[in-house]
Amino acid sequence: MIRVQIIACTLPADQTRALNRESGRVYTETLVHHYRVYRMAGKVWLSPRKHDRVLKAFCGPSFLHAHSYQAAQQDFYEACKTAKALKSSNPLARYPHKRTFFHTTTWKNTGIKVVDGRMRLALARGHDPIWVALPEHLATLPGTAFRQVQLVYHPATKRSCWHITIEDGIVPQPTPHTGIMAVDLGEIHPAACTNGAQATIISCRALRANAQHRNKKTADLQELIARCTPGSRRWKKLVASRKRLQAQTDTRQRDMLHKVSRAVVQEAQAMHAGTIVIGDVRDVADNTKTNKRLSRENRQKISHWPHGQLRQYVTYKAAAVGITTELINEAYTSKTCPICGHLNKPKGRHYRCSACGFVGHRDTVGSTNILSKRTTGKLAQVVPCESITYRHPFRRGSVVRSDKRHVAGASQNPHLVLLSVNDGRAGWEESPRL
Repeated sequence: MIRVQIIACTLPADQTRALNRESGRVYTETLVHHYRVYRMAGKVWLSPRKHDRVLKAFCGPSFLHAHSYQAAQQDFYEACKTAKALKSSNPLARYPHKRTFFHTTTWKNTGIKVVDGRMRLALARGHDPIWVALPEHLATLPGTAFRQVQLVYHPATKRSCWHITIEDGIVPQPTPHTGIMAVDLGEIHPAACTNGAQATIISCRALRANAQHRNKKTADLQELIARCTPGSRRWKKLVASRKRLQAQTDTRQRDMLHKVSRAVVQEAQAMHAGTIVIGDVRDVADNTKTNKRLSRENRQKISHWPHGQLRQYVTYKAAAVGITTELINEAYTSKTCPICGHLNKPKGRHYRCSACGFVGHRDTVGSTNILSKRTTGKLAQVVPCESITYRHPFRRGSVVRSDKRHVAGASQNPHLVLLSVNDGRAGWEESPRL
């Protein structure tokens, strides 16, 4: 399977900045030349193949490897392709049009070589290559396993790191189990899983709190930015603070979603499922700005619900263990009573049927009806489980701020470990017991 390994970058800051600065220059020159030809030649849209013939002479020489040079040019056309795909669903989507001073530098497999546990990244002829010390689990891999290397700058930590794409040679084998596990994605509880005999609710309130914290602090910073003169020193500091806040909260969100998705796949393995059926909620956030059916607060919560990112993580983690994933229309699954089939509008976390008096957990009702629709083709054909298990894949203990950064309760629980403050996930979580 193809995987991405992230390791720290020990190069001097000046060198990493120069590499990404040169990639940004090539990307910007590609953008400028493309639109210049588009305007002067009567709206002629250059293709990447035609553009490559004249672009190198236009951008000038570079100290980057030839294929790293091409990668920066190709990123512009990949962005154009993405914008074209988004146009069908979002007419306001724009093609890339802004100049950039820094861009991620990419090395393709032709510029990568592994020698004695170290990775050699080539530059242009006449420039010394870059040597990167590999960790033990990567140093033993053959050179052909390394597909791509990127030098990525993280605003949350203000540091750069290496993103190494490798082919580990492991071919996932299909699981021998044939069971089905239904998953109902939720904004409060990220996932509710059931196979008809067991039910597990994956709870992660910190995911919702993280989004609320980001929205509140972003609004405060935006109010201060609006009072400043654009381009002033204070304006630049506030804009940098806003970018770092968003980068930190994105890092926390990504970490929590990885833990939630891993818990979902582990539940599927425990339930001996060969297929994970996920309710399709891709259009739930459409028209949140104009739809007045929900309040302003609820529209904000729905629009910042990362269900697509969670579904993507579940899909590739399940594929790694041989489990397939499917999407199914979840219309009326949370409103239909699983006993009598009567439609009720649930309020709160409990579902109460006005026809038969059934009372159950709202998310479990949704996942049970998804399972019923997948197995029988109809709703309300499967009885929900009476016992429900709650699982908390991510826990954050109470933190008392002081000069010594003492954390309350850490001495009573030796299984709590402190997360690194620099990676944007400062806090405590439960460590695996050996």
